[in-house]
Amino acid sequence: MSDESLEPSSTDFERRFFEGAETVTLEIKVLKETYDDILAAIERNGWEPEEGLLTLLTLGLGCTQGERLLHADDEERSQLIDRLLNLESVTAVMKFRTFNFMRDNQVLEMRMGALQNTILGLEGIIQHLRSENEALKQEVERLRVKGNVSQEETADGTDAQGARNVLQAKTTRVEVKQQKSSWISRLISCLRSADE
Repeated sequence: MSDESLEPSSTDFERRFFEGAETVTLEIKVLKETYDDILAAIERNGWEPEEGLLTLLTLGLGCTQGERLLHADDEERSQLIDRLLNLESVTAVMKFRTFNFMRDNQVLEMRMGALQNTILGLEGIIQHLRSENEALKQEVERLRVKGNVSQEETADGTDAQGARNVLQAKTTRVEVKQQKSSWISRLISCLRSADE
């Protein structure tokens, strides 16, 4: 069994750590001086603004709970220590799984980049094939039109050839008639001279 099959999906992760969780928007007014101090603390720690605000808010919450722990009785102190240990455990697991999700996300981003490059390349090939297809269609149309003209020329040529053949036949008949008449004329001439 591979390690990947043991890794939870994002749905499993959400079910384990965020079941029933929902977000709320918190809006407060503070003095500009306090706001500048908050931004300075966020910048000093290299946090993103939203992450920094959440961190400072939860640190303040933790500090308040720590003070309460100092004044709590043994039973309440024991409950808070158990809760702290539980949160430490959850945080460690979440951090590890978040790291894995981040790694998987990086792999997916690389694959997505490769797929986008492939898509761009394929779009270029498709565009080239479309223009080549269009050029081939135009060439086929040009050849078809040329073929029709050639067929018409051939048909006209056949008609012209037929007309030439008919004319040749008539000419040959006329020549034969002329030959016959000249032969007959000579025969008649010969017969007349024999009679004389």
